[in-house]
Parts: sequence; C-alpha cells; structure tokens
Amino acid sequence: MVLLKANEITKAFGDTKVLKGVNIEVDKGEVLSIIGPSGSGKSTLLRILTGLETKDSGDIEINGTTGLVFQQFNLFPHWSVLKNIVDPQINVLHRSKEEAEKVAMNLLTKMNLDNKADSYPCELSGGQQQRVSIVRALALNPDILFFDEPTSALDPELTGEVLKVIKQLAEEDTTMVIVTHEMNFARAVSDYVVFMDGGFIVEEGAPEEIFGNTSNERTKRFLQNYQSKF
Repeated sequence: MVLLKANEITKAFGDTKVLKGVNIEVDKGEVLSIIGPSGSGKSTLLRILTGLETKDSGDIEINGTTGLVFQQFNLFPHWSVLKNIVDPQINVLHRSKEEAEKVAMNLLTKMNLDNKADSYPCELSGGQQQRVSIVRALALNPDILFFDEPTSALDPELTGEVLKVIKQLAEEDTTMVIVTHEMNFARAVSDYVVFMDGGFIVEEGAPEEIFGNTSNERTKRFLQNYQSKF
C-alpha cells in the first residue's frame, strides 16, 4: 500500500531553485532514506512533505497521518518530559489525560526513559531529549514518521543511542522517511535510498545498489567522503 507519493515537486526561494521536479514514493512499512550534500534540497523536500513549507508546483498524496522529529528536539523547556508528550495527545487526538499519560509512560518505558518523566529538557542529555521527541511523535500514532537529520545536533556517543532507537522502529515495520548524513546507518536500516544533489534526484535504489555497486560518478564522489565508515 502506497502511503506517500510526490510527483514533480518544485520549490524556489527567490531566484534560487531548490527543488527541480522531485518524485518519491513510500510504501507502508518501508524505510526511505534521503541522502546528499548540504544544499541539495533534501531538508526542503522533507519540510514540504510534512506541511512546514509550501511547494511551488507538483502533487503530493499522503494516505494517513504524519509525525516529524526535528533536528533540534523542539521540546518545551518549561514543561516536564511527561507534559511534552501528554499535551499534544490531548490537543490533537482529544485523548483523556489518563489515556495520554498511559500512552506516554508505555513509550517512555520502551525507550528506557520512564525514570525521566518528571524531568525537564534541560536536565537531559541531547540523546535523551531526542528520544523524548521521538516518543512525542510516536504518541500521536502517525502512519508515516519523518526524521530531519535526527542526529545532527549530537556528539558521536549520543548519536549511537538515537540511531539504535530508529533501527528498532524499522524492525517493527514503522514507515519512515529519514533525511540523514549517517551513511552507514542509512545503508543498514533503509529499504530504499534516494541521493539528491542540486535539487534533483541523482540516483535512487536499494541500499546495496547505492552504497555497494553504484556506477553513478556523482554518487561515487559523494560517498568517497564516507569510505572509512564502510
């Protein structure tokens, strides 16, 4: 079942064309990773798919609800961890406080964060904050979960704990679209990979095709920067 289909998406900021006719499709249970250099348009594409940015032209069809995990966590600093997760459920899904707290605690326990429910974001590590933001998104039962470079604000040690959580979600057949600069992770977790550059999709295919057997010279040059990780 196709949950997301985008056709010929274009976007310009002034005279700068950021997206130049991008097409993607995501099936239920699939993990799509979008990779590419800075300025390639991948984050703009994600923002358009999640409704945070408007497209100039093209068509988007989403069969279900979406959730987004940001680069910078975006937790309310004056709210506890539990309140950060509970209030969106009450406001968006109209759950009772009791039900929302039960959902929140079940997910926090799954992420080994149940002992942080009463803590505030400033009392958590960056990795813990990002895991809380993942819980907040999951609590809203999205059909597709989007990640915008979820480890870009983390040091290598904390990056590992967040990637472990996302990999677990993939093993549970969670449908995900991930913009990432972690090539080794993208290779391990993805069902399909899109490589973008200059507002275009330069190459797309299964991870083993992109990372292990590409004949595209632009893709090869990009991946050479990550050779040591392979």
